[in-house]
Amino acid sequence: MTEQDIQYMTQAVLFAEKGIGKTSPNPAVGAVLVQNGKIIGKGYHKKAGTAHAEILAIRNALSHGFDPKGATLYVTLEPCCHFGKTPPCTDALLKYGIKDVVMGSVDPFPKVHGKGRDALQRGGVSVSVLSKQSPLFQDILSLNQQYLKWADTGLPYVTLKAGMSLDGKIATRAGESKWITSEKARTDARLERSRADAVLIGAGTVRSDDPVLAAHGAYKKKDMLRVILDPRLSLPTTHHVFRDEHVFVATTNRASEKDKERFEKAGIVFKSFGPTRISLKRLLQYLGKEDIQHVFVEGGSGTHGYFVDDVRLDSLMIDRVLFYVEPILLGGDGAVPVVGGHGRKYVKNAVHLSQTSVQDIGGTLKITGYVNRYD
Repeated sequence: MTEQDIQYMTQAVLFAEKGIGKTSPNPAVGAVLVQNGKIIGKGYHKKAGTAHAEILAIRNALSHGFDPKGATLYVTLEPCCHFGKTPPCTDALLKYGIKDVVMGSVDPFPKVHGKGRDALQRGGVSVSVLSKQSPLFQDILSLNQQYLKWADTGLPYVTLKAGMSLDGKIATRAGESKWITSEKARTDARLERSRADAVLIGAGTVRSDDPVLAAHGAYKKKDMLRVILDPRLSLPTTHHVFRDEHVFVATTNRASEKDKERFEKAGIVFKSFGPTRISLKRLLQYLGKEDIQHVFVEGGSGTHGYFVDDVRLDSLMIDRVLFYVEPILLGGDGAVPVVGGHGRKYVKNAVHLSQTSVQDIGGTLKITGYVNRYD
């Protein structure tokens, strides 16, 4: 791939980034159409059920009076070749006479995987795929980590998020937690949450904080699913998280018939995932089947510990860790730790993070690390 190819693919990546958090269950995809060394069309997938990036790039070219015949398409992901909510993109590329297609990566979704490339080649289109050694390859993978995991395993991508003091506390010994981190950090965390399909918290956090868990910023009209872990269905149904139909409660067989009737009467959907303990694996499998590709876990201490403890059994329980660390010390054995649960007995069994990064957000340190990477 030439330096010019890299430049055009970089533009496609930048367009794809505009769709992150808005396209589920579809991937975020960007495309640019090039003719005679000039970009004549560009586009990115904006929402599931609407035109894909390749189609928008063609439409963009046509709207400016350009004939896309003989052009080269740079697209971050393999064009689809099947009928879903929209027609196959491969058909449109052949119809408009696209001569060359440069793909960032092959689509892992079984209905597309390699089939889009083959359909184009049968139609006489020259197709190439970005090399894994390319400096852009990791950027392209980063666009759709949640989609890549879901397409390969059926499980949603899991981000574990928390705001804490420098000594790892999320609340004082009196239970006070508002506000440990800076306002800018909280705004950043809300935007991170808003890119996910679902936010998950435990019943204890609902009781203590009565959070709203809404989407924010450019995503404020997004209907995120709120997933609540409530093993006994013990929560009052008057909490903010139960304000509309975009809520789901994971419970166990310990829930009484009286409480089941109470939740049913309130119109709250719930399901048991175990006799006495919620099986996170079964819950994630269920959410994956409901096209939830990214779950944002944000509390509290017990819920975090629940996920971290289960990493011992299945490394797919957590994929990314996102901690906002405020340079203050709360101290005290009675203060609430960021990760509860049983914990590790030996250091050698710790959950290891890779590709860690640190960013200053309003004086709060935003630390990001990864347990898993998908390609």
